[in-house]
Amino acid sequence: MPIREHVGKRGRAGVALVAAVLLAGCLVTYAAFDAVDRAENRYAGQVMDRYADEVSAAVDDRVQRYSETLQGLASAVGAQSDLRREDYTKITAGLDSWLSGAAGIGFAVPATAADLPAVQRTWRAHGATGLTLRPSPGVDRHVFVVFERTLDGRSDIAGLDLAQRAEPAEALREAQQTSGFTISPAYHLLRDRALPARVQQNSLLFCVPVYRGLGSDDPDVFVGWITMPVRGQDFLTKTLSDRGQGAVQARLAQVGAGSPVLASVSPGVRVHDDDLVRRRTVVVGQQRWELTTWPTSRLLAATDRGMSRFTLAAGAALTLMLAVMTGVLAGSRSRALQQVDQATAALRLDITRRKHVEAQLRERERELHHLAFHDPLTGLANRTLFYDRLIHALDTHARNGGLVGVLFVDLDGFKQVNDRLGHAAGDVVLLEVAERLRTGLRAVDTVARFGGDEFAILLEGLTTPVNARTAAERVIADVQAPILIDGAPAHVSASIGIAIGGPGDDADDLIREADAAMYEAKSAGKNCYVEA
Repeated sequence: MPIREHVGKRGRAGVALVAAVLLAGCLVTYAAFDAVDRAENRYAGQVMDRYADEVSAAVDDRVQRYSETLQGLASAVGAQSDLRREDYTKITAGLDSWLSGAAGIGFAVPATAADLPAVQRTWRAHGATGLTLRPSPGVDRHVFVVFERTLDGRSDIAGLDLAQRAEPAEALREAQQTSGFTISPAYHLLRDRALPARVQQNSLLFCVPVYRGLGSDDPDVFVGWITMPVRGQDFLTKTLSDRGQGAVQARLAQVGAGSPVLASVSPGVRVHDDDLVRRRTVVVGQQRWELTTWPTSRLLAATDRGMSRFTLAAGAALTLMLAVMTGVLAGSRSRALQQVDQATAALRLDITRRKHVEAQLRERERELHHLAFHDPLTGLANRTLFYDRLIHALDTHARNGGLVGVLFVDLDGFKQVNDRLGHAAGDVVLLEVAERLRTGLRAVDTVARFGGDEFAILLEGLTTPVNARTAAERVIADVQAPILIDGAPAHVSASIGIAIGGPGDDADDLIREADAAMYEAKSAGKNCYVEA
């Protein structure tokens, strides 16, 4: 009996020990699982915050770029004292290469019912041949598209009355009242009414008012709007996809009645976790949009989302092994160390991936910055960068008492080459002329393309106006050299306007003077320069 009692006591002690190991193991396992799960949720939430912020910033940046484009067009149109169809075509040339989602770029004018015949005659006389105004019934105040650069292949837009829908009419009124960029509420474009309902998109109208007389002493006169109808899904799909990188699904919807969806992307498999859903409000052009992002399985895989379950399973297995075979502690320790190594390797791999993603984001930021300040065809500075450098040059040389030269260059004969040999040949001519201007001038000078066949040159550090004339003569000589296109020579020349600025001069005045002098050079027989 004593032996049996002793054995029974040892047995009970063993059971108690196993129970103690099981209890301690369960407590430790649960604590580890809870800690890892919290860390995973916290890290996944931080990643979702980053993606949501980046996508919302990208949407805001894209709208801002379109806004700047429309405001630039409005300034160019308002600068025309007698706007004609050919002027509008030249002003809007080259924009269709990057305006994704835009259906067209139009110039619209207001009119009352009594003004319809006079408005139609006026704009027909200005180049809108065949223009037929199509007023909406029951409306006294109309807004008609008289010129449009179509980007979606539609040719029946001129004469369309934008006032027949409340959404664009509201945006146009707001733009005129605020004198700024405005976006309409979501609606289906008037030009899409003939399409099947399943392919019609929730769309927007971007618009800015056009004023004549900006920069002069005369009062500004409102003459119309620059309008850009934009299909929401086409406009934002690439932005949402590029920034989301397949790790998140995103939806952009208008805030308000009905919350119409403007665009959505759904890569991968959505993970249903309300704690990881992120919402951001994007305010653009008097409109409020809500951006909603959901995680996908790809994002959770990249954040080691399964580590908590792995920890739970490993803890349970380890507890069971300790309870059943306490003698194999060494082996259990070895396996635990191996698991730690695997987890460390996975963490290092994740860090490497994150560094790669950050490098890609920095590269994309550099590309966007370059695109914002350079011409996409020639790589030269664009109008914005040229204007910034001109202002900086005037400030710098004003302190030093130096002179600044502005040359406006327009290619003579380019239209004939473009019409006879095609747009590809025209691009070859523009690229070659850009290279000649770049290599023929000093490294400190700025060469810019303003659009079409117009270039501008900023000459800094001039000691006398003769330096600008010498540069103009060199440009004329370089440009008129033959350009080989498929083995055959093509010829263009340059008409140049020169404006010289010094301390106290205004950048806008210099640009206008150079532009006017360039037109005088063209009137004087072309292939020459005129100094303002």
